[in-house]
Amino acid sequence: MEHIPQKNKSYLNHNEMAVAVVDERLQVVRMNTSFVEDFHVENTEKSIFLTDFEVFRNLNLLSDIINSFKDNQETKSELTVGSEAEKKDFTITIVPSHYEAEKVRLVEIIFDHTAHQQAYIPSSQSFNPTKSISHSVFLLKLKKENDNFIIKVGTGSLFEQLQINSADLKNQNLHTVFPKEELEHYVPICLKVWEQQIEATYEGTICGLEYIASVIPVVEEGVTEEIICMVTDISNLKNTQRELERNKQKYQSLMYDHSDNIFLIDRQYIIREINSAAEKRLKMNKNETLIGKNYRDFVRADRCENTKKYLDQALEGTTVSYNTVIINQDHTESHISCTLVPILIDGKVEGAYGVGRDITEIVKMDKKLKKTAYLLEAYFNHTNDGASLLSEDGVFAAMNHKFESIFQWEREELLGCNITDLFHKEQSQDDKRKIIQALKGEDIDYIETTFQKKDGTACTLSLHVSSIRSKKGTLIGIAVIVQDLSKIKIREDLLKKSEQLALVGQLAAGVAHEIRNPLTTLKGFLQLLGEDKKASIYIELLQNELNRIEYITGELLSLAKPQATSFKINSLKMIMDQTVEFIKIEALKNNVKMVLSIEEVMFECESHKIKQVFLNLFMNAIEAMPTGGTLNIFLVKEKSDAVIIIQDTGYGIKEDRLRKLGEPFYSTKEKGTGLGLMICRKIIENHKGTFTIESKPNEGTTVKVTFPLISS
Repeated sequence: MEHIPQKNKSYLNHNEMAVAVVDERLQVVRMNTSFVEDFHVENTEKSIFLTDFEVFRNLNLLSDIINSFKDNQETKSELTVGSEAEKKDFTITIVPSHYEAEKVRLVEIIFDHTAHQQAYIPSSQSFNPTKSISHSVFLLKLKKENDNFIIKVGTGSLFEQLQINSADLKNQNLHTVFPKEELEHYVPICLKVWEQQIEATYEGTICGLEYIASVIPVVEEGVTEEIICMVTDISNLKNTQRELERNKQKYQSLMYDHSDNIFLIDRQYIIREINSAAEKRLKMNKNETLIGKNYRDFVRADRCENTKKYLDQALEGTTVSYNTVIINQDHTESHISCTLVPILIDGKVEGAYGVGRDITEIVKMDKKLKKTAYLLEAYFNHTNDGASLLSEDGVFAAMNHKFESIFQWEREELLGCNITDLFHKEQSQDDKRKIIQALKGEDIDYIETTFQKKDGTACTLSLHVSSIRSKKGTLIGIAVIVQDLSKIKIREDLLKKSEQLALVGQLAAGVAHEIRNPLTTLKGFLQLLGEDKKASIYIELLQNELNRIEYITGELLSLAKPQATSFKINSLKMIMDQTVEFIKIEALKNNVKMVLSIEEVMFECESHKIKQVFLNLFMNAIEAMPTGGTLNIFLVKEKSDAVIIIQDTGYGIKEDRLRKLGEPFYSTKEKGTGLGLMICRKIIENHKGTFTIESKPNEGTTVKVTFPLISS
């Protein structure tokens, strides 16, 4: 500071006014204490440019400072800054100075404090170029030489951001500093300002930065001497504007494109904004709107006070959710689930956003479900069937009155008991196994079984078991439906007797045909005996045929009187082998080849009845191949069933005739009675088996018989 001329030392060292010394690049090279204090400069070691101060970004002021280097004359400038309410007026004195120790020309800028207590600072925060300055700036002083613009002065912090050394800019061609494509818009504007001597402001992009530029001409005696360009980086401002626009679009998308009802309500309970979805749900006409209306104008009267309670909570700053009912324009009602979110502005709640979802259909469905639940409960308690609900481990959780009466137990006695506690000693092991498996989720469509009443007596029931599962498929309970079959069994026995009597008449009609074939054989062989005295070889055959006549007569008599059933464990393989041996002669006579595949399977049955079934089915298959063919017989074990398949390659049965098989007196054979298959089906059903026939004309017939095996 000792090299400052004596006439200016008071300004820099002792004067209370702020004083700064700048070079031709407008870099602050000296400043006094008043300048540091007035402009809150914290880091005096850092390079600071005059254009870093927003207050100095005035092109007229900058022009006066730059011209002072050229004219070497003291200049005074008036500067007004701030808004109308905070306007600041002060005088700035610009004094050229020549320091012996400096190799560059400098000027002093002196701020007159006589009329102003402090220079206007846009921000109350301390000045720090790296923190407080919102926009970087550079300033160019250009002179037109021929068709080019030459840089006479270039300064400002923005050059550092562009990685350009401002000290190297002097006397450089503008085209040598900046890319050509980025000057295509900049240079024509400079030419226009130079030639038309007008000021211009425009926006553009340079080196990837968005900027706003102000260009003013310096005119002396009607001739443009130079132009001054101040370029301000507004990239952050533009990014902020774009972000604001994106946020605006997001808000509009959320507010106006959302499928839910969205509205804004103020502190006076007045609707200020509402989306089209809400107005559409209210069934409003195009020219109608809820904006400006009070919530009481559309909330059902009995819900207004409750709605106000939640509105008040939201206006106090609490997010709340509630259900209400609104009246639509067509006087229908809509149930709405609403969430209110407070709107905070500068820490104060100015209103609330509301998001409402139409739950009218859900409410209706809930009412239907409640009604359905009521009806189901009524059905459960008043049905003629015994109904109960079990937990997943088989413990009774609920039952109706019919269930109690069937078993003669009280509800309190059954609750907590397991269904297996009702098993009876006469109940088959197979039924017990099925019920235990049902407790694991394997439903029982229908079985007839025996349970135990409270007094220990047996009770014959039909049983239906269904698993109850959650949405994820997890077993959460079991439903059991039972029906007392005691009276039904009595009626069935009476019906059986009447059916047996009717069947006797049907069999009597068929006996003649069944006896006719053995008699024909006897007559034929008797004729042979008359011709050949060596008849001993035929006597055994005649005896077998007579035995068959006796067996058929016995069957007729057995249908006329009750027979005690006697089930024993037998080998199905042995029964089938014995039957095959019996029909081998018939197969040879008809040129039928027999193919067997028989496994060892144990089965609880009446062996002579099962043998009768096989004999009838095998003979039907052989008779269906009068010109010969192949008879395939299979016996296999599949899981818990024995499966018998009998296939022939005969003439087959048409579909319309296939449906009538098994009916009395209906037969596909010329002299058949139709009783054979009817008896077979009855025997199979008595053994809890199934019986199916499949056939195609000219391809053959397949009979499938399935018997449940004994429990292991």
